[in-house]
Amino acid sequence: MTLALYGMAYSPYSEKARWALDHHRVGYEWHEHVPMLGERKLRKLAGANGSKVSVPLAVDGGSVLRDSLSIAKHAESVGKGARLFANEAAVATWAARSDEALDAARVLLLQRILEDREALRESLPSWVPGPLRGLATPIAARGTRHLVRKYGTAGVDRATATAKLREVLAAMRKVLGSRSTVLDGFSYADIAMAVVLQMIAPVATEYIALGPARRRAWTEPTLASEYADLVAWRDALYAKRRR
Repeated sequence: MTLALYGMAYSPYSEKARWALDHHRVGYEWHEHVPMLGERKLRKLAGANGSKVSVPLAVDGGSVLRDSLSIAKHAESVGKGARLFANEAAVATWAARSDEALDAARVLLLQRILEDREALRESLPSWVPGPLRGLATPIAARGTRHLVRKYGTAGVDRATATAKLREVLAAMRKVLGSRSTVLDGFSYADIAMAVVLQMIAPVATEYIALGPARRRAWTEPTLASEYADLVAWRDALYAKRRR
């Protein structure tokens, strides 16, 4: 059976899983998750009785993998190509830092989207017809507020979130220095840290498609300028390593 992957195409969390699967040439069937509308199906797939479940989520035969790291490790165990977890302990440290940074960046992102009507309109599923997208914008706002509640971002202020982002990015800059990879050779640590930059300065549309309004909402201009060297590193990594 082909692995089934549930995620959101624009999500850095889902991108980590997709990149690892693609790196190891593991075939998968993609299922686009729609926040709020797809929650019941996700819980059923995960066998979660009332507990929070999110994407990415993968089902491969009898295995249910409920986060990016688990999916990436599974890809390594069943796929081909160079290892991404040769130094598993070090990779785990950077994977955790990636999640910390993405969780902080999500605070800023969801607030910006809620303040931008055009970004909300672009957030609607592609199957909503053009003439109805304006009328359906409140539904997109409701879905975004659902994410705020689900991930508990309402109680985190912008300053705290920005400080956490700077902390992780500074650690990343210090380790990279003149190197081209976070560890010795390309690994999941590079994937995990590269996608953090998506919430500061989105990667080219050929890799992750975003409309102009959502691209604006996903951009944090001050941090994008402050960490332009890391954005350039990310762009070079995508050009070399991402299909």
